[in-house]
Amino acid sequence: MDVVLKLARCGFLPCLAELLGVKETDIQVQHLASLKSRTKKLVKQEHRKDLEEFCAKHRIIDGTSDVAREQALLDAGMDPGEALLFAEAETTGGILVTGDKRALVAYAKASTTAQRSKIRVVCWEQLLLRVHELKGYEELKRGGCEGMADDGLLRLAFSNGLATPEEHALEAIESYLNGLKKHSGDLLHSFPTP
Repeated sequence: MDVVLKLARCGFLPCLAELLGVKETDIQVQHLASLKSRTKKLVKQEHRKDLEEFCAKHRIIDGTSDVAREQALLDAGMDPGEALLFAEAETTGGILVTGDKRALVAYAKASTTAQRSKIRVVCWEQLLLRVHELKGYEELKRGGCEGMADDGLLRLAFSNGLATPEEHALEAIESYLNGLKKHSGDLLHSFPTP
């Protein structure tokens, strides 16, 4: 859920379907009920509006996943929201969009190969690289600088603000992604190469 808020802070939320490589008419998103209350955390009115529209357009996760599996994920150290999202993704075979590294580490420890094969994960770093690929560096830099106050990776990647060289930003994002691949590489969604 935090990744949706991060996308909103950067102004990237309206292009989520494009970033995921899905037609806007084909995307089916489920989110936690608490997401709507997070609009207050967004400073820019346009970003608040983006998140409000996202919540109105997509449905709240109904929690029809396996309760015992959800509990096992909680016991492994996941917070309740992430446990619900991962359990639901296993049930539906969906793509899980997350920025929660602790949840991915916990899931790596608490899942079998069969369970892991049921889901695909798109992480925050992948979404940033997709913005770069699809929208270009100037758009990535603009949004990255807008969202850096609340995100450590963005602060590192855009440490020189709008004067940050492209190579520096991409190296930082790819370094974080490579760290994630060490324990969750088999879960990560593979985007087609352009």
